[in-house]
This record gives sequence, C-alpha cells and structure tokens, in this order.
Amino acid sequence: MRLAEEFHQLSSRGTTTRILEAFEWMFVCFAALYLGFWGSIRRRFVFFKLGKSVQARNQCETARQGKVCWIEAIVPSKVSHEYQRMRKINEHLEMTEWIYIQTYESVTMLFADIVGFTKMSSGLTASQVVRILGNLVRQFDALCEMKHCEKLGLIGDCYYCVSGCPERFKYHARSCTEMGLGMCEILKLFNKKHGTDINIRVGVHTGRAHAAVIGAVRFHYDVYSYDAIIANELEQSGRPGWVHISHSTYEHVHKYYRAIPGPELLINREDAFGWARQVPESVRIFTYFIEPGSTNIRQTMYQLPNLTTSGSSSTAEDTTAPSWSSFESDSFEHDYKEQSDEKRPTWREGETVAQELTDIKMSHQANMAKLKRDITLINDLRADPANHRLLFQHPPITAILLQFRDPEVEWHYQLHMRQAIGPSFVDSEKLARVCDAVILFVTIVLILVVTMVVGLHSTVPIFFYIYFIIAGIIFAILCFTGTNYPDRIKSKFFRKLYYFCTHPMGYELILSIYTLLPTAVTLEFIKTVSKDSHPDEVSSVYFTFMAISTLVHCLPSSSAAWARGISVSLTVCSGFIKWESEEIYDPGKGKFCAANKVISNGILQRNSEIIAAYEGFIAIILIYMLSRHSERTNKLCFLVHREAEIESESAELAAKEANEFLYNIIPRYVFRDLERTGRGNLSEESSSLRYAVTHGLIAVAFISVSNFFSTLYREDRQGGAASLRLLHRIICSFDNLLKNFTYVEKIKSIRENYLVASGLNSKLVQSDPNNKAHMVELMRYCILVRDALHKFGRTELGDPNILVSKIGYNCGPVTAGIIGTAKPHYDIWGDTVNVASRMCYTGSPGLIQVTEHAREELEGKFLFSFRGEFYVKGKGIMRTYVCDGIG
Repeated sequence: MRLAEEFHQLSSRGTTTRILEAFEWMFVCFAALYLGFWGSIRRRFVFFKLGKSVQARNQCETARQGKVCWIEAIVPSKVSHEYQRMRKINEHLEMTEWIYIQTYESVTMLFADIVGFTKMSSGLTASQVVRILGNLVRQFDALCEMKHCEKLGLIGDCYYCVSGCPERFKYHARSCTEMGLGMCEILKLFNKKHGTDINIRVGVHTGRAHAAVIGAVRFHYDVYSYDAIIANELEQSGRPGWVHISHSTYEHVHKYYRAIPGPELLINREDAFGWARQVPESVRIFTYFIEPGSTNIRQTMYQLPNLTTSGSSSTAEDTTAPSWSSFESDSFEHDYKEQSDEKRPTWREGETVAQELTDIKMSHQANMAKLKRDITLINDLRADPANHRLLFQHPPITAILLQFRDPEVEWHYQLHMRQAIGPSFVDSEKLARVCDAVILFVTIVLILVVTMVVGLHSTVPIFFYIYFIIAGIIFAILCFTGTNYPDRIKSKFFRKLYYFCTHPMGYELILSIYTLLPTAVTLEFIKTVSKDSHPDEVSSVYFTFMAISTLVHCLPSSSAAWARGISVSLTVCSGFIKWESEEIYDPGKGKFCAANKVISNGILQRNSEIIAAYEGFIAIILIYMLSRHSERTNKLCFLVHREAEIESESAELAAKEANEFLYNIIPRYVFRDLERTGRGNLSEESSSLRYAVTHGLIAVAFISVSNFFSTLYREDRQGGAASLRLLHRIICSFDNLLKNFTYVEKIKSIRENYLVASGLNSKLVQSDPNNKAHMVELMRYCILVRDALHKFGRTELGDPNILVSKIGYNCGPVTAGIIGTAKPHYDIWGDTVNVASRMCYTGSPGLIQVTEHAREELEGKFLFSFRGEFYVKGKGIMRTYVCDGIG
C-alpha cells in the first residue's frame, strides 16, 4: 500500500514537472520570438529610413540643382550666391532696408536694337514673332558667352549686355565691340536666309557702372550709371549695321578696328564743381563707327573667336532653325508629339497562351523593376556622402552607459522618449512600451494561474490578489503613458503623472517593479507551500518559476540596460537567499542526507546549488547583453531618424530657397508647366526650352518714375549708391502692393520703368465668370501705385510732387513666353504691350492714360475722361482717356 502511494506521488510529481517544463520552454520560445520581432523591426526600419532619407535627399538635391541651373543661367552665379548670402544675413530686415550693389570703375556696356523688327512682325502672329525673336536671341546668347559678356536683359527687341562685371575682365571693351560686330553678322545671315530686310543698331560705351539687384519680386541683375545711359543713347543715335562707340571705348580698341568719326553726342553727366561736390552738366562727347568686318583681333596677345567662327556658328544654328512655314504654329505647346512604347503582338496562338505569356511578362517586368529599385537604393547608400551606413557598425554611443557622445543628441533622445509627438508606427517607442506592458501583464497573470493550478498550496493567499491588483495598476499606467500625449491631457494630476512616468528614472522604477512582481510571487510561494508537498516537487517548481522570473527581465524592449541588469540581479540574489533561508528538505532525513542526496546524473544536492548559482550569474550576463543590444538598436533607430530628418530638412530648405529665388524670376505656374511638359531641365541641349502661350484678353500696365534719372539720380552721393537705394525702396514699395492682389503679377522692372500684367495665370482666370476681374484689379493696382508714390515722396523726401509717375494701361491679346537657352528670359509680347508702353510715354505726369478699348472694357467700374487724340508710333492717331478714379 505504501509503495502504491509513493508511486502515485512520483507519478503526480512527474506530471507537474512536465507541465512546468513545458510552460518554461513555451515562455523561452515566446521571449525569443518577441525580442527577435522587435530587433528585426527596428533594424529594418533603420535601413528603410536611411535608404529613403538618402534617396529623398538626392531627389531634393537634384531638384535644387536643376533650379540652380536656371538661377545661374538667368543671374550670374557669383551674384546669386552673394545675393542669397545677403538674404540670409538680412532675413530679419525688410527688403527695403538692404540692397545688393557693387561698383565697377571700368566696364563696357552694349545696347542693341533690331531695326525694322516691328514692321516685319506686323504681318505675323504673336507666337511667330516670339519664335523668330527667340531664334535670334538664342544666337545672341551663344555669342555673348563666347565673347565673355554678361547678358543683362531684353526689352522688347532691344538686347543689352556688359563685359567686365561681375567677373572682372581686362579686355572688356574689345569683347563688347566684337559682340556688336557679331550681332551685325547674325542679322546679315538672317536676312540672307529668310529674304527679310531688318538690321541692328549697336551702341557701346566704356565707363563706370553700379551693378545692383533692384526690387523684391521678379528682380534681375542690371547696371545703373550715367555711362549706362550714354550707351543707350549711342544705340539710339547709331547707324544700322554699324557699331557706334564712344571716345572712351575708342581709346581701348582703336588699334584693332577701322573706325570713322561719328556725330558728337550731347549727354548729361556730373562734373566736378568746387572741392566737395559735383553738379549735373550737359557735355558733348566724340563718337565713332566701327566698320563691319574690320577686326584684326588675331594679331593681339588675347585672341577672341573671329567673325568667321561666329558666322559659321550662326549658320550652323540657322540650318537647324525653323523655316517660315514653321512659324504658322500659334503655340509652342504642340511642338512635341507623344510616342507610345506599346508594341502590338504579331502572333495569335490562342487567348489562353497569350494571357499566360502576358502574365509572365508582367511578372518579369515587376521583378525587374523591384530589382532595379533595390539596386538603386544600395547604390545610393554606398554613395551617401554622410556615410550613414557605418552607423550600423559604429554608432556614436559610449561603451558602458550607452549614452550618445554628443550631449545635445542625448538630450533630444530623452526629450523624444518623453514628449514624442506625431504618428506612431510599428517601430515607435510608444507602441513598444504598450506591447511590453501587455506582455508583462499576461506573463504575471499566467504565473499566478499556473501557481494555483499546480495545487502546491491548499488555499489561495491574499497576496496573490494584491499582486494582481498591482500588476493591473502598473499596466493601466503604462498604457496611459503609451497612448497619450502631454498636450492632450487636460487634468493637472494626470499630466504630472504622465511626466513622472515618462521620466527616464520614473519609467525604469515602474518597469522594475513590474518585472519584479513574478519574483515576488515566486518568493511568496515558499511561505504558502503545503506541508504535505514533497520537497523535490517544491524545489522543482520553485527553480522553474525562478527561471521564468529571471527571463521576464529580458522582455521589455524599451528599457535601459543598466536597469535591466539591476533588476535581474535582484531576482537572482533574492531567489538564492530565500531558498537558503527556508531550508527545504525531507523531514524524514537530516540535513546531511538532504545535502548528499543525488538529484540527477550523479549530481549531489549541495553541488547543484553551486551549479544553479553559476547559471544565475550566466543568466544575469545574458539578459544584460540582450538589454544592451536592444537599447543600442533603439538609440541607433532614433539617431538615424533624427539625422535623416535634419539632412532632409536641410535639403528641403535649400530646395525651398532655390524655389523662392527661382519663382522670383520665373512665375511658379510657368516653371511647373515647363516641368510637366518635360522642358524644365536646363542642362538638356534642346530648343524645347522655349515656352510661349497666347492669351486672348490680358491687361498690361507700364509704370514709370519718369523724372528719377533726370533729376534725382546723383553719382556724387556715395557714388550713386544712395540714389539706387532710393530707387530700390520705390520699386519695393510697388512690389509690396502686389500681395493684396490675386491676378496682378510683376513682369519686370528696367531702371525706373515697371511692367505689370494681369490674367496670365489661366487657372486663376478660369474661376472668373466674366473674365474681367483681373482687369479691374490691375487698374486698382495702378491707382494704388500712383497714390503710394505720392505718399513716398511726402514721407521720405518731404515733397509729394517730387516723384513724377506716368502710367499707361491697355488690354488685349498677349503672348507670354521664355526665349533664349543660355540666358532664358521671361517676358510678354504683342501689340497690346507696345501700345501700353506708348500710353505711358505719351501720358501726362500723375495720370493713368488708357486706350479706348480699355475704357470700353472697364466702363461702369471706373470713371474716365476723354484726353484727346494723339499720334502713337506704329498705330497712328489714337483716342486716349484718363482714369479719374473708381466709379
């Protein structure tokens, strides 16, 4: 009978042991899978984030470089870099408070106007005119670059450039002279090919110039001085087909060209008067005409390409230029035809076979696309200049405490752990903390349940309920902090609780208590063990639960390694101390017998304790290393995410600055249309960079501060810089008014002249049912500009009438486009623009002069009075009106 009872006890102890061993192994496997899951997720996230950030940065850099190409093509690179640097330095100031200006004592300026172009273009459409002008300007740009000149701008069919600035050049006079002779040759070849009779007047002058960027919107690089005015007057008084130069230029080039005397030119400039100042004075200067084809530049030390080279270049370009028949197109939008890459199969073997082959082909293409994408990602990571891929091997953290070597990064990491705001993804710390809380809670509950199920005690002690309640409270707290953000917590108590629980020390304290609960349950197990329980069974269950309690400390994937090391050390040490203090052995045998009892494989009881101690020490080291690996991965994940965000933001900021700079030169909607049609890449050698769109009804206004250079500009005031600062403030005041208008946009400002238009953005105009809102806006803008100029004169100069404005307004069809390739230029052309210009220059000071057509369009919105009939160049006699105000 006694043997049967012992056999039954052995059988029950074997069953209990097997259940506990199965539970232990299940827990070990689950812990390994859980830790492996988070480690894999974080490593994949680091690689994914790193790859995406590098690719995004490369894309931003590519886009920025593309826009920089446009900027440097329009504005000299030296000027654009310096201007953007000044913008950053003065970003806290208004645009009116600073200006980019450089003074050059000796440069040469060239002005050229195509004679007869207006007459020739009268029988062509606006798009045809832009195409012809674009072809000519493209050749002028190439010649300008060849002759070391810097293109400044285009006013209608007037082309002007400078040599000697911004890059100083010793032979600037000869460069501009050669430029003028080359332009004359280009026009001759053009006439010969197309049977036209147009010519060009060229004026060249050497002197002083102030290079400046005037205005806040649609600014451009230009030169200002009395000498620039002289160069313009030389062009106006020149002879078609000849280069008209001043005496100062003649002194530089008379050894290289045959020149004949020209008429004396009466100019206004400042001469010295007394000791301290200069006074405006009218003087006469000698001028000369350079005979076409008279260059002997090859005999000098510095050799410029001769006219034969220029001519052959021009001829080569003209051979590819479109013939007159190609000018029949009304828009450049249809210059390119889309080509389909789809190929129709030439076989028919049945729909089933065809479908299978199609599926195979599509699958193969998808696999190839994925492989290509992966190869591109790997190549981008290898080519990453920051070498972030090396972070996987050597992250910048200390060896012992695993803190970032940079204190600022460590501070950001701790702040991120406490106040991370934003969407939570699978790799986020908040989600990891919630998962840790759930897993630990389930583990504690299972230990409590298994402890009761094995039936080692007769009654359920009260502390089991206490531990369950404590586990539930900590679980609720961790879920609360893991699913909330401090700015969304209204209660002060819960906000304080949140900050305490998310503090590094507070969080580790709560998590340590949480992970030590299984240890407390196991330790209390000894006290509540039934007296009838066999010591071997108690020992087996106790060490099994101690092993599980030890492994629990490796579950938190978002905890510091030092905290995990302390916690697991407390578990192991307390477990051995408690076991030794209880002295559990078979009461029928003495301590000696219990100590020398053979447990398994010949191991004695006393030796097994040493082995268990050794295993406990190994468990501490193992869990500490696992926690270090987890913390290292966490910090690497944060570091890569932070560095990727910083570099992406830097790249985006650089791209944004390039966008702002570019959109100040070319309208945003125009550049987007260029990108949409595949013509936004300036580096591509293609004539498709030309852009032109014809609009049916556009309002155009010319505004001129007509007396600025004649009465206000003085070069004895800081060498002209003070006068240019005044002009800059005037133009900026016009620019600032544009913010109040939706349809009105600035086209350009040339010296004291200001050109604006409305209705060019087709998407905005389409929202207007009667298509007249933009014309009303432009007229209101003109009225505000006139009033603002009076206010500026009164507040800044003490006299409201010292600044005189002339404003011309017209409406009608207009062609807007970009011409030129080396130096693309955005402008508007058409009879409407020419008439608006005539309305400005033939108007009276302080009045807004409009055409009869414009008055009819705006009748009922504004008050008009008849001014009279005047002769307008190119249009004959026209009836004009004056806007008296809003109706």
